[in-house]
This record gives sequence, structure tokens and C-alpha cells, in this order.
Amino acid sequence: MTRPALQWRWLAVVWLALGALLAALLLLDRNETLARERQHLAQQVGIVHDNLVRHITSIDAVLERLAGEPLAQPFDARARQRINARLHVFSEALQGVRTLSVLDADGTIIASNRAELIGHNAANRDYYRAARAAPSADTLVLGKPFRAVLDGGWYLMAGRIRPGPGGGFGGVVLATLDPAQFLTLLESVRYAPDMRIGLTHGDGVRFLMASEHPMPPGIDLSDPQTLFSRHLASGARQSLLRGALVDGDDGPAYLAALRTVQPPELHMDKPLVASAAREWSAVLSPWRTKVWLAVAAQLLLGAAACGALYLLQRRQRELRQHQRALAHREQQLEARWRAALQATSLGIWEWHGEGSPTHFSPSWKAMLGYADEEIDDQDHGWQQRLHPDEREQVLALLARHLRGETPLYETTHRIRCKDGSYRWVQARGRVLQRDAEGRPLHFVGSFGDLAEHGEDRIRLDRLAEQVPGMLYQYQVEPDGSSRFPYASAGVQGVYGFSPEELRADASPVFQRIHPDDLLRVNRSIEAALRTLQPWHDEYRVRLPERGERWLSGQAQPQLLDGGAVLWHGYLHDVTEAKQQALQLQETERLLKHLMNEMPIGLCMVDEDGRIYFRNRRFLEYFGYTEAQAPTLHEWALHAYPDPQYRAQIGQQWRQALQQAHASGGDIPVHEYRTTAASGVQRTMAIGGLVFGAHFLATFMDRTEQQAQSELLHKLAYMDSLTGVANRRHFDQTLQAEWRRCRRSRQPLALIMVDIDHFKQFNDLYGHQAGDACMRAVAGALRAALARSHDLAARYGGEEFVCLLPECDLAGARAKAQALCEAVQALGITHGGSSVAGVVTVSAGVASEVPGEDGTPEALLARADAHLYRAKAAGRNRVDDGTVSLSQP
Repeated sequence: MTRPALQWRWLAVVWLALGALLAALLLLDRNETLARERQHLAQQVGIVHDNLVRHITSIDAVLERLAGEPLAQPFDARARQRINARLHVFSEALQGVRTLSVLDADGTIIASNRAELIGHNAANRDYYRAARAAPSADTLVLGKPFRAVLDGGWYLMAGRIRPGPGGGFGGVVLATLDPAQFLTLLESVRYAPDMRIGLTHGDGVRFLMASEHPMPPGIDLSDPQTLFSRHLASGARQSLLRGALVDGDDGPAYLAALRTVQPPELHMDKPLVASAAREWSAVLSPWRTKVWLAVAAQLLLGAAACGALYLLQRRQRELRQHQRALAHREQQLEARWRAALQATSLGIWEWHGEGSPTHFSPSWKAMLGYADEEIDDQDHGWQQRLHPDEREQVLALLARHLRGETPLYETTHRIRCKDGSYRWVQARGRVLQRDAEGRPLHFVGSFGDLAEHGEDRIRLDRLAEQVPGMLYQYQVEPDGSSRFPYASAGVQGVYGFSPEELRADASPVFQRIHPDDLLRVNRSIEAALRTLQPWHDEYRVRLPERGERWLSGQAQPQLLDGGAVLWHGYLHDVTEAKQQALQLQETERLLKHLMNEMPIGLCMVDEDGRIYFRNRRFLEYFGYTEAQAPTLHEWALHAYPDPQYRAQIGQQWRQALQQAHASGGDIPVHEYRTTAASGVQRTMAIGGLVFGAHFLATFMDRTEQQAQSELLHKLAYMDSLTGVANRRHFDQTLQAEWRRCRRSRQPLALIMVDIDHFKQFNDLYGHQAGDACMRAVAGALRAALARSHDLAARYGGEEFVCLLPECDLAGARAKAQALCEAVQALGITHGGSSVAGVVTVSAGVASEVPGEDGTPEALLARADAHLYRAKAAGRNRVDDGTVSLSQP
């Protein structure tokens, strides 16, 4: 196989290997994307599960309590009225419970919070039969969801058996659950437009779905191929599955997390299944974009590599043709050179091996001031004519070349003339022929007159004396040996040697280099030898008298004809500057350490958005490493998972950066909601500093501070004993609602409430029981106010006040009557009351449309006066200024 073909084969192998590596990385990224999405779905469905468990546990506790209470006798109307009132209070207190009913053993509703249901028989209803068939009184029965005929809504029945005489079946207690009340919970955990959150009964009926495009409730999911059935069949409490939500559905496949809601302590006969699902294609959409980009990059890389290889091979062909032409030319030049040796005016000398005479050309003799006959061919005294300072070096170089260690003999030295003076000459020579054992048989050399070289060298030495450090020539021979053909006098201060000591051998300087730096320096020299690129390095030397010093050097290599490399360079002592640089590095290291240990999060971002520094507290806050979030954009995808909120934050952050550039660099601090890798949400105060195209961002955790602020606000506006609003909160709200109702021309109502004979209660039962009574009454008042903008507050002592915006006198009077009934339904025993055997309250009602001639204080005074009338009329009643209502 030809070399070009082999190169193309290797290119294909490398390109395919890169493709395989890229595919493996993309597959790994796909698996990580799916794993991350599965974790998010499992977290969201876990939130739904935990909230449902708490809610169902509360409902089960109420049903258990009601199931254990004795039934009132048919003739005891007052007792039945109390039971109905208690059911009303419980239904108001339990979120999502529409109806609470008590059925006897025949299925007849004998008590309910809805009076219109009393007397109806439900013995033929599926939920009654399911409750009657419960294995024990401890079982919480969840009936199959059904659709109401009147309003079309979907409802769920939860019930418990009431034990009858002798332990038999005595009826059931049923709670009608309105699943629509849980829709807010399901919507709160949706974090993507394609996400669907649903609740399904254990019989397979899905009765609630939160989605951008919701599916109708009541769909049967009991088919074995649905995700619901596969989850139940697995027997696991929690599953992560892929498939269709409904059997036969031609829509997209979903990735879903399902979790069974059936805590063991509740003994539920049928479970509920909460599910959170996302479209499979939407989950992998960002990953597919990466795949297309990677494929395009791989194809572009392959095309570029093919083009480069084609150009390289064409260049190699041209180079080989050029080398052949050069070889032919070199042969021609060799012939011409030998002819020129005979005719040149250079001093030529020729030698034909050991024992043969040495021939000196007339021009060689004339160069030294001798006539041709004054030096014969047998005279070897030219070696004695060498300058003493250079003789050893010149002879050593010649001997090395004769042994075959160098391809060319070349040196510059001085030689003594006839008159005793010394002349600078450039000596060059080469062995033209050797025997079988490598001994030289034919050597030709020349001397070139360098009369001006001596003066130039003196001038160079004088100039070099004025330069700190040393100027030098450093020559490396093909065999690896080295020397300094020239070194200025400054070498004494740099290495502690004289120029003469290094002219023949450079190895002593390497013995002065610090052992820890020697290997690196040698490698840098070897690299420059291979590439003939400029050399630069900084390293330490150990001088006998001056200790450890830092040197900085640079040199330009030049390839000589014989294969040696000659460097022209400069070396100088940089110890003081290096020490300052090391101190600066230490200062930078300390600064970086301090930034890393700062009690606030820090990260630094460059102009391309790459996060090139993140301190320890930043990693503790968020947990996203450089591999997970190398850029600010990728970090924001994790920290702000909601796309809409992320877009809002991005716009706000860009405005903050623009403001920082315009106002001196300080990025204004704003609070943002962030999400850590663990799923923990924190409120972060994020600001920073802009410097050039980079910026430093600061992160301070305000989560605890915000919680404390909310707690302080709660303490400031809440009565510590009863848990309802305090007098201060009421006064502020009254003023605000008065102004709002005056603008909207809507009525504003007040109900003043006082606990009857509360002093006698405290005297009889003690202050601890009195405090408990106050809390119970406050809870009943707060639960009876169904509207979110109604306010119940403690006015002082045992007095309470209820503020009802947009409520006329008739509505306020009805609500006051309901409050009195709710308190009496608590059934708190009061042996010191002359009104009833339980704790009761009296109420005064006032309402008006705020106008220019009225004040909130006058409205409050009128309600207080009506309360006084109700108490004077016998207590346990309501007075609105027109008529005093009878006792509840």
C-alpha cells in the first residue's frame, strides 16, 4: 500500500473514532437528561403524594371521630341540630370536603351539613354498598369517582363504618370530596408546558388532570397496557415508566412518574395513584438539537481534514521533486567547488591521511607573510602558530571532525604571522574520503582572511561590557556535544566561568543549573533544536559565592552546513524581578484563597459567558460544578427551571449590567428565586461588580432572613393567644377597607362578638381552660368566614370583631347567626352560664356604604352598641339594631 493511501486510511480511522467518541458522549448526555427528568418528575409527584396523605389523614381522623360518636335519638331535635352544626363546622374546616353525612344501617341520611340531604336513602348507591362491604370499622373506604347529575362535577366518596349495637353494622359516615379543590396543588408542581399531573382512583378512573391541554375526567385507565395498570401490576410504591397515558391513544409517548397514595396506617380499601408525566419528545428536544449540531460539526471536520490531507500530499510531492533537483545541483556544485579550490585565492591546505605530506597553497603561505619556498609540505608547524588561547579548542574541533563526529570542520581563530603578529582567519575543512574502518584518507581545508574580524570582536567585547548579563554564541554539534564559540565577559557574573573555560566545552554551565530546573531546561533546548524556533526560558543556577540566582535567556538557533546548530543569544540575572513576581503570585494565591473562603457566593464570568471562577460558598449554595454548568447560560437553565421566570430574570440581569456599565461598575442588588442541584429553593440577593468585559457576581442567601421577616410580620399582626389577627392588624385593615368600599360604593359590615359569661368560665375552670376556650372560639370564627378577604380579629379580652367587605346588613346578620351556631356547636361545657350548658357568644352587627359623612369609628361604635343590646336582651343572640334574633 502506498504512503498516500495509508494516510487516507488513517484519516478515515481517526474520523470514525472521533464519530464513535462523539456518539458515546451524546448517548451519555441523553442518559443524564433522562435521569435528571426522572428525578424531577419523582420529586413533583412526591410533593403531590405528601399533600394528599396529609389531607386524607385529616379527613379520616374526622370520619373516625364522627363514626365513634353516638347517634341522637329521633325525638331529640336539639341533639340532631347540634350534630348537623358540628358536621357543618367540620366540612368548613376541611378543605375539599363538600358534604359530611351520617347514614343509618338502612342507608338513610340522618344527619348532614346540608339540610336538603337529610331523609334521603342511599342504600342503592355504589359508594354506600362499598362502605357496607368494608372488612372492618378501621377501613377507610374510597368509593369509585362519580359524576354529579346537577352540576356535572366529579366527586369522590370517603367513608367509615359506624359500629351498631353489639358490634354489628350501624351505618356509615361519608365525606363527599371535591377533587377540583386539589387542582391548585397539581398546578403548583407543573414546571413545563407539556407536563401533565393527574389523580386516578384505584379502580382505574382518572378524575383530575392538570395540563395545558387537559383531558376530560372520567377516562378509564384500567386496561393492562396503560401506565396506571403497569404501575399497579408492579406492586411498587413508586414507578418511572414510558408509554401512552391512555390505551389506544395515538398521541405522543410520555415519560411518567407514578406513586401510590395508600399509607398503611389509614387501611384504605382502594388506593389513589398520583402521576406526573412529560412528553418524551419534549424531554429530549434539547438533546436532539445537540445531536444535529454534533453531526454537522463531525461532517465539517471530516471535510476540513480531507482538504488538509490533500494539500499536504500535494506539498509532499512538490517537496520530493525539489529535493531531487537539489541533489542534482549539489553534485554539480561539488565538482565546481573542487575546481575552485585550485584557482581560489584562499589559503588551501590538503592532507591525504596519516604519514602523507600536507600541501599548503602559495596563497596560504602569503597570508602569513611567507614566500612559497619558506614553508615546505613537510612542515607541520602550523599547529604551533595557533594563538595559545585558542590552540586547544581548534585542535579539539579538528580531531573530532577527523574521527567522523562532525560533518564539517569550521572555526574562527588567530594564527601567528611571520612578523610575530596574529591574524584572524576563518578555517573550514572536510574529509572527502575515508577507508573501510573510517580513517580519513583525504582532507581539504581553507583559511579565509578575517583581518577586520579582530577589530570587530574587540568592539563587540567593549559593547558587551556595557550590557548587563552576557551575549553569547552557543553551538550544538550533531553528536550532542556543545560549546560557546563566543561569550562576553558577563558570563563570569552569570555562570561563574570565564569565556575561555567554555569555548571548547559548555557542559560546566549545566552543572550550575538547579537540579529541579535542569530537566525542563534540557527539554526546552531539545525542542528548539528540533523546530529551530526561538528559545526562551527562566531557570535557577547555584553559584559558589552568590548562592541561588534566577536567569532569563533567549536565543535564535541557526542550522549550519555541517549539521551543527549555532545559537545567538542573551542571558541576564533576573533574581530581584523574579522574587517580586513570586511575591505577586503569592499575593494572588492569598487573594484567591480569601475569595474562595468568603462567606458569600462568588463567581467570575468572562465576555463569552464562561464561569472561570466559583468559590466554595457558591458551590455549596447551588452544587452545579464546572462540568454541569460551564457557562452562565447553562447555570441559569438549572437555577431557573421555569422558562418564563428565567426569561424575566434574564431581562432584569441584562438591565442591571447596563446600569453597572453606566454608573461605575456596581451591579445593583436584586432578590431572585433560585433552585439548587438538590432541588432546594433559595431566595438569593445577587449583585456584583463589572470590570471591562468581565464581571464578578455576588450571592447572599436571604431565605432565612425572608422567613424571619415573615415571622416578625406575623408576630406583629397576629394575636399570640388565639392565632387570629390582633387589634393593630384590624385597625389598619378597617381603614383600608373603608377607603376601598367608599371608592367602589360597596357596603362594609362589622360583627362584634363577645363570649357570654366568660369571667364565670375562668373562675370555674381556671385561666388555662379559659385560654383554650378562647383559642377554640377564635378557630370557629375564622373557619366560618369562608371568603378570603373576610377578617376575624381579637378586639380585646374575650371580645372579637369580624370585618366583612362588600356585605350588606342582611348578609352580615346571617353570617353573625352562623358564627353563634358554630361556637355553640363546639360543645364546650360551661357550668357557670345562665344561658346554656355550653359556651355561647353574643353578636352586634352594623353595615353601611361608606360616604363622606361617615367614619369607620362610627361604624365600629354602632356594632358595639348593638352587641350591648344583645347582651342586655339575654345573650346568646344577634342584634343588628332592628331586631334581636332569638337564641340559636
